[in-house]
Amino acid sequence: MRVLEHRFAHIPQEARRGRAWLAGLQPLFDGALPADAVVPEDALLSYHHLGAIVLAVERGSARIVARTPQRVVAQMLDHVVLRVHSPGPVQVEAADWADRAGSGDLVLFDLAQPVRLAIPAGTSVTVVVARRRLVDAIADGSVPRGQVLRGRREPLVRLLSGHLRDLADTLGAATPAQLTELVPATLALCRIAVAAAAGHDRDQKSDDGSAVARDGPNPLGLAVRRYIEAHVATVDVPALRGQFGLSRSALYHLFTDAGGVHAYIRRRRLARAARELAEPGLGRRPKLARLAHECGFSGPQVFSRAFRRQFGISPMQVEPRRVSSAAGSSERALLAWLREL
Repeated sequence: MRVLEHRFAHIPQEARRGRAWLAGLQPLFDGALPADAVVPEDALLSYHHLGAIVLAVERGSARIVARTPQRVVAQMLDHVVLRVHSPGPVQVEAADWADRAGSGDLVLFDLAQPVRLAIPAGTSVTVVVARRRLVDAIADGSVPRGQVLRGRREPLVRLLSGHLRDLADTLGAATPAQLTELVPATLALCRIAVAAAAGHDRDQKSDDGSAVARDGPNPLGLAVRRYIEAHVATVDVPALRGQFGLSRSALYHLFTDAGGVHAYIRRRRLARAARELAEPGLGRRPKLARLAHECGFSGPQVFSRAFRRQFGISPMQVEPRRVSSAAGSSERALLAWLREL
């Protein structure tokens, strides 16, 4: 287990302690304190690299944290977050959804999308999982992009939220051998919770209205998504139908929870374009016309409009990723951990 920990008792000035607390929330979030919030001397920020997951513990004052479009595009982290806070409520806002989470609820969101959370004073426990570790737990491979999972309605959500709090309390005493057993169990609970959020743990209806049990991953849905990823610039609906022998309705059904097959392909093309902009080869920013063509768009104007709708900024506003000398070593280490997952 590797640990990054920030404590603040050595900072007597409230204003300096608040700035240090907010700095510790980076690189994942930009943070702000409400006007009347004071970070207590016993505040804590700790991050634990446990192999397959990263677990974060925050104990402190009320705060507002946000992943901005610029941060999302610059980092291109393809990870899912599950977060429990006590006491609640936490207000969550994203581009296409907003909700309120109470104590015992889990907030699920995607680090590849902008999001804003207004969090009251208290303790939050967060687990970060690479998306690839979750997709095969879901019938069609479609991981939800954001949702509040209700602990009072779902016993499995209560189980995971309680487990995360208990795991955070246990880390200091657990031996490496014990962690070897605890981490797979935690990941398994996360996979169950995400599958429940996707709705594929419930009965689905076939075309004739009869119930069809969806007990596990759908190999066809996963295979189609892998094919799209491998041919993202050129793939289209006729190509997919021909490759997999699917009717149009059967193909569309595989992507119902992803907003449709066309929307899914567009998102994967935009994700590839964002990576190219954030990590240019040889330090050169690609020309928009060439990038649009290589990512499957008909022209730079169409590409730019789609990019702005997805990320909230234009392609030209994307800053190439650099290892900043101003960034702290813990900030760089946390990003490196996430990319290892």
